Amino acid sequence: MAPDDEINESETDRKNDQWFKDNYIDLMQEHARDWIAVMDQKIIAVSSNETDLELEANKVAGDNEYSIYFVSPTSPITDVCYPHREES
Repeated sequence: MAPDDEINESETDRKNDQWFKDNYIDLMQEHARDWIAVMDQKIIAVSSNETDLELEANKVAGDNEYSIYFVSPTSPITDVCYPHREES
């Protein structure tokens, strides 16, 4: 991927990413194999599938930015997230 093609993460998303990494062990114990939506370093929705997660997270977040992560039960932390904002 060329540098121009890289996704520019917002400060909000970077903070959510750091929170996810810092809390990964606890998340593995409580939410293994779940998708989670995080806004302002807090879980706003949890689901076993991404589609249902996005529907619930959109209701909670409205126009605010949130991040989506999959909590793997065993693998090391990887970059498995992306910023998401409801398009108006």
